[in-house]
Amino acid sequence: MSRPLSPVDAALVAEACSRSDLVWVRPAGTPRPRAAWHVWHDDAVCVVYGTGEQMLPLLEGRVDVIARSKETGARVVEFVAEAQTLTARTPEWAAAAKELAAARLNATDHESQVDRWASGALITLLRPVAVTAAGAGDDHAPSEAQPPPRGSGTTVRRRPFHLGRRKRRAIRVRRRAADE
Repeated sequence: MSRPLSPVDAALVAEACSRSDLVWVRPAGTPRPRAAWHVWHDDAVCVVYGTGEQMLPLLEGRVDVIARSKETGARVVEFVAEAQTLTARTPEWAAAAKELAAARLNATDHESQVDRWASGALITLLRPVAVTAAGAGDDHAPSEAQPPPRGSGTTVRRRPFHLGRRKRRAIRVRRRAADE
């Protein structure tokens, strides 16, 4: 269920995306959303991905985007966006690359990152088309969190029984000895 983008919805999307540095994107045909850092540029979510940058699936066609609150992590707005990949070295690409380079944290090569993006990365604008869910939500709403995918990078076993308890027990024993 989506509704066309009204001026109020456009303002909500712009405010949510400009306040947060991270959005969740889910291209059509992918099972789960992926986190992507971005900048709000030219009334669109602007992301850079590819060689040496964040790894995302190819963003083309319609893409679902979720913007969350920077403070609480609650979903503020979810919308459908039309992906537009920019051609490298065009004026529109240069303006987007300048905005992205200014917001890029922990870059290994600030001087040559724009050249690296031109040769091996994609800059894509995600222009909002329709809002699918909006609102602050309430504290009793489910989080919609999914369990992490299986793999070598996840730990699903229980933590060891002594994790943190030995130190607390030692402190209790010392206090009892001091009281006696």
